[in-house]
Amino acid sequence: MLLTSCGDNVTGGPGTAEPTPNPTSSTTGYVSSRVTGGGPFACVDWVRFATPQDQYDNAGVVLIGRSVGPAGETSIYGSKATTHVVEVEQVFKGNPGGGNLRISSMPPTCTGGETYPDGDPLDTAERVIIFATKQGGEWFTHTPAQGVLPFPHGAEIPFH
Repeated sequence: MLLTSCGDNVTGGPGTAEPTPNPTSSTTGYVSSRVTGGGPFACVDWVRFATPQDQYDNAGVVLIGRSVGPAGETSIYGSKATTHVVEVEQVFKGNPGGGNLRISSMPPTCTGGETYPDGDPLDTAERVIIFATKQGGEWFTHTPAQGVLPFPHGAEIPFH
């Protein structure tokens, strides 16, 4: 991912420095913190993966599961993120621990107030493959657009 400038006190051009949060920012020195209000202070240009194999190679955890419901909110990069309880069917990569897992849908940033303009990818009862990374002690889908793939029964695994 690449941080660009939509915050305060950024030196250099877009993509060259992380913004410094202003006093009204909801993030206070942590990559991820509980939602307390405020607005975005970082606009993120997300990496685009060419294939599901690339997604797999760059994720900390890859699993098959399904969301059993929302479990609250958190924030990352100054944007709200919905946390879901995910029932884990199979883990392909990483060690997320046993049982159900709490994963937040990585939100797009600088969307003008709407958290998931294209819909929350984990807000589904369908079976999915989740590509996740750990940020500040919490699991997040890898990117807003490429962290969740539909995976119906009988489908082939798209990576090795």
